[in-house]
Amino acid sequence: MTNLDRPTGSSMSRAGLRFWSAVFAFAVFMVDVLTPLEGAVAVLYVVAILLAARTNRRNDIIVAATGCIVLTISAYLSSHGLQTIASPALRALVSLAAIGITTLLVLQNHAAHSALVQSERRYRRMFDASRIGVVEEDWSGLRAALDSLQTEGADLRDHLARHPDFVRDARRLTRITDVNPALRKMAGASDSAAFIANVDKLLGENDRSFLDALAAFAQGERFHEGETELVRLDGRKVPVLFTITFPPEPDGDHNVLVFVVDITERKQAQDALLAAQAELAHAARVATLGELSASIAHEVNQPLAAIVTSGEAGLRWLRRDVPDLKEVATTIGHVVAQGRRASEIVTRIRTFLKKVPPQQDMLQIDEVIEEATALVARELAKDDVALIVEAPHDLPPVRGDRIQLQQVLVNLLVNAGQAMSGQPGSRTITLRAGTVDRETLWITVQDSGPGIHPDDLPRLFDPFFTTKGGGMGMGLAICRTTVEAHGGRLSVASTPGSGATFHLTLPYSQEHASP
Repeated sequence: MTNLDRPTGSSMSRAGLRFWSAVFAFAVFMVDVLTPLEGAVAVLYVVAILLAARTNRRNDIIVAATGCIVLTISAYLSSHGLQTIASPALRALVSLAAIGITTLLVLQNHAAHSALVQSERRYRRMFDASRIGVVEEDWSGLRAALDSLQTEGADLRDHLARHPDFVRDARRLTRITDVNPALRKMAGASDSAAFIANVDKLLGENDRSFLDALAAFAQGERFHEGETELVRLDGRKVPVLFTITFPPEPDGDHNVLVFVVDITERKQAQDALLAAQAELAHAARVATLGELSASIAHEVNQPLAAIVTSGEAGLRWLRRDVPDLKEVATTIGHVVAQGRRASEIVTRIRTFLKKVPPQQDMLQIDEVIEEATALVARELAKDDVALIVEAPHDLPPVRGDRIQLQQVLVNLLVNAGQAMSGQPGSRTITLRAGTVDRETLWITVQDSGPGIHPDDLPRLFDPFFTTKGGGMGMGLAICRTTVEAHGGRLSVASTPGSGATFHLTLPYSQEHASP
């Protein structure tokens, strides 16, 4: 039961209040009838009405008021009869007016109180029945600590980040007042007391989500959302999404609500989706290498042929009557160099084909471009496609997965070459790279083919959509997903008859961002 459900200021039962209200009203009646007092004794009936009002029942108030009016009139008639209006009649009217006004005010207060009780009960039902975890907190102590904080002109969030002790102490100033059953179950706590006693353990020592919430509260924001992990009392970690509401009222700091949602299933679905995407990406790489088999064979054959040629030359130098050891050493050096080149080609192909978890490495994008163009160079040359690369070597690094970014560029280059297949005249692909600002790197792949039909443009990146006979329809979809996973964007522009241009952007690595 909430405080609003209890008789205000008294522990008496409703029956007891009704009894004492009736007793007091009868006592006032007896005093009014049996004593020679000339004052408006009947005004004291308002006390009986106020006693009845404490039952919080509308009918009790009306019955008490009616009874008091009847007793007032009865006392007047008993003492004065129907004589000419004089001062006793005026006193009786004053008493009746006081009873009427008191009754109206009490009934009005009862209506506002009933609405408040209903609202409280409705809130309590929602609080207890909600499947979303809810915790009520009092942040008024935290407000006082923030008001006394001296930031010395520094940005508030930066100041808080540099003072973890203040943040740690501030978290202890957020007093939990109630926890609903859903959140207690989520945390593995038997009751609110167990939850409150273990709140530091539940949030974890290294949880940084409170820092952002603290900054939002200090800056006067009305809401704050975040994601963190809740450590259950049994030690199991639960990924959660939370929203904190900061009421705007002056006393809103006393009623801060935190809504917590268990996103374990969503995380599992995301992991399954990423695994499926990785499988599709691997399948696409296998298919791409199948298409580039002639180019790969040529790449490997070149160093092998050079090794054979150098080996034969070395044998000839050794078979001379006087072996030329200097020339033999030179040819052996050529053999070693070409052997290493062949090994690098095989390693690059195996790495491209390998199914491994995504890596987050510091990458020089010009090296990624060089490796991707080396994979497709022979394939493009076979179709008389000229590849022009305009990429400076001083581009800032990006953070990402080398193989995934190679796959994006290989797919775009192969698609561009296939789009010009069978086209008369010159066939050219131009790959350019540059910078937009201090934060963004761009790469474009432009071909001189027939372009993309306007009806196909909106669906070009949709899974399983393809304009090629026998195509999987996954290449461009995987490319866009890969680029977006790296924080970038992939788009296309095309004018029929004038070729197509794919535009890719990637953010710089923050560790090497320009000052």
